[in-house]
Amino acid sequence: MKRPGNGRFAARNTAGLLTALLAAPVAIGITAGAPTAGARAAEAAAVETIPDPILRPRIEAQLPAPWRIEALTVEPLPAPPSPEPQMAARVTARLVLGGPTYLVDSREGPVTFLRPAAEAGLVKSWVATALATRGTAGWTVALTPQTPALLDGLGKPAAELPGRTVVLGTPEAKSLREQLDRDAAQRLAEDTERRRREEERLAQQTAAAKAEAARAETERRAVEARIAQVADLRGKLAGTDRAARLAAFEAALGGNDPALRQTAMEAALQSRDPVVANLALKDWIARHRAVPVQLYATKEDPSSEVVVQNLGPMTLEIDGFSPVNGALAGKLGAPGYSIARPSSIVGTLAQTELAVNSFGCALTLRLAEHRTLDGLLRCQTLPTLIARITLD
Repeated sequence: MKRPGNGRFAARNTAGLLTALLAAPVAIGITAGAPTAGARAAEAAAVETIPDPILRPRIEAQLPAPWRIEALTVEPLPAPPSPEPQMAARVTARLVLGGPTYLVDSREGPVTFLRPAAEAGLVKSWVATALATRGTAGWTVALTPQTPALLDGLGKPAAELPGRTVVLGTPEAKSLREQLDRDAAQRLAEDTERRRREEERLAQQTAAAKAEAARAETERRAVEARIAQVADLRGKLAGTDRAARLAAFEAALGGNDPALRQTAMEAALQSRDPVVANLALKDWIARHRAVPVQLYATKEDPSSEVVVQNLGPMTLEIDGFSPVNGALAGKLGAPGYSIARPSSIVGTLAQTELAVNSFGCALTLRLAEHRTLDGLLRCQTLPTLIARITLD
């Protein structure tokens, strides 16, 4: 009775072994990737899903650090028609965060303050569809994530963030924040002081520019007023109204303005009005004490040249002058000859003629067109000489 039982048991064992042997070449072909047509057909019939060694590296390449795959589930899907062997699957990866991640809260120069985003050990489920195609170079896997925004907003490891990273809430962050606040306050104070100095300098420059503009405007107005004043004086002195000419001349001579006095003097000496010219000469003589007299030889007497050289400089010294009647007192003379040595004189200014008499000499001069008094010097025993006084 035992033998039949043993025979049936042996038959069952033999059938199982044959079945295993028949299936073994199919599994080996899948693993080794045999390229024969028969193996491909057998592989397409036997393999129902994408192998884990092919999927996992492709998924890990798309995951940011420090995420890692803890578990991988592959559900076969119908593959689209293709001349090459293809497999489709729905992939679900259980992801675990390997380290804490952070988000940038703020940047302060070289320091980056971080906010914690996620703690280590956080679990997420990543889902995608996969299409694997077998070509001559091996398997090519295309992944289409079904949850593309799954890891958005979960930050990055601190080592991947720029600058000197400091986590908010730590003593280091507090100390750095206080130091940065002090530095910012210092910079603000320096900027405020610099702006104050710049505003103050700008205000000074503006005030100086306004003062210069005001000074230039005042000077311009003064020049214009001066031009108008001189033009008015010249107009009155050159006018036909004799009374106006006299009044303008007397006002100019009586004032303390040298320019107006000089202008009036020039106009009066060049005018043909003997009264105005007489007033100008009286004013000129009254303002001088020593007047040089230039002497020149005459062509009629050849010896006059020697006399001029020997006489030396002649000077008319004015000790007293009366503007009322033109009476003149003083000295006249030159050191060269005794007859012409300085001696007391009496003289008179009559309109535009000046006559001076001294011991043995007489000087007679008349106003010329070039603001000079021209005439003759006659001395006893000396030839007649030409004399000139320049009205400077």
